[in-house]
Amino acid sequence: MDINELDGKYSVNTMSDYDGPLQKKSDGITNIKNGATHRIDAAGCEWRSTFTVQNEGEVKMTSVADPSNANRDFLLTKPNGDPTSEPVTYETILKLQRKGDKIQMTGRINYGKEIVIITMRRLGPPE
Repeated sequence: MDINELDGKYSVNTMSDYDGPLQKKSDGITNIKNGATHRIDAAGCEWRSTFTVQNEGEVKMTSVADPSNANRDFLLTKPNGDPTSEPVTYETILKLQRKGDKIQMTGRINYGKEIVIITMRRLGPPE
């Protein structure tokens, strides 16, 4: 699989077992182009992600979340659970499923004590 086959507009949905005081707002819409994406989430946190094809059924995703320009009351968490306004890096291997031109990628991000399930569904061509 060529990395450009992932190009498109995607919905990003997450579920987390986080049970702390900080509200997560990472869901939204993003565009993958040439194996990379950049977006600002609902809290104003900047996300830059890269995607690397591992094989026909797996894609490695590395995402850096930078809250430095996010809402004043927004913070991320460090692996130990402490709040931070510093950038945080998340990595996972996404399982890739294809049916025609439809693509769905799903994975589990283990970050400290937190587990996040992420699902990305291609909605169409990139904008």
